[in-house]
Amino acid sequence: DINMSSLENSRNEEMEALEVWIDETEEQIYNRANVAGRRRSSIILSEEFVVLVENIKKDYEMKGFLKRRVQEGMDKTKAVRPFISAIFGTLREKNNTIMNFVQTLEDKQKEKKEAEVIKAFEKEAELVTEPKRVIEPKNVVNKPPEDLKGNPLKLSGERSNVVAEGLFIGSIYVGREGQNDRKESTMGGKSDSWRVKL
Repeated sequence: DINMSSLENSRNEEMEALEVWIDETEEQIYNRANVAGRRRSSIILSEEFVVLVENIKKDYEMKGFLKRRVQEGMDKTKAVRPFISAIFGTLREKNNTIMNFVQTLEDKQKEKKEAEVIKAFEKEAELVTEPKRVIEPKNVVNKPPEDLKGNPLKLSGERSNVVAEGLFIGSIYVGREGQNDRKESTMGGKSDSWRVKL
């Protein structure tokens, strides 16, 4: 029985210490955020406030408030001074309200740091890249076509090549459009395109 009462006393002391810590932390955040002449958003994102949030989280852990028995005890303990917005009035609700606020502050501060890093990276990238140069095409002179040795070629245009007339090149006969119809009619409709003429 003495053992149970000492455990109960120990739990009550831990809950009292937690509530005092929450109240002091709330006051500390409020006092730091209400500096005359500055916007709250700029204060919250200042380096001084970043350090404050880090210290609050470290202090919470160092005081042992993350221990299982403390976390379980919060659900059963009514807060002596609950927040105005409290629904249940438990110490768990008070703890979650302040720690969620601290977590939100930390998240906003991380977003700001990441945005600053990205902005610095983009600024550095702008300095490193060279300005874009417009490449203008050179004046192209129409030269007559040349062979591999540089001799000018004289293209025939629409004239047919008399030397290659009727020779098989690849899968067709050269220059036989008109002749093909005449031969097919004499051969009974069969094509002789598979034969090679020399």
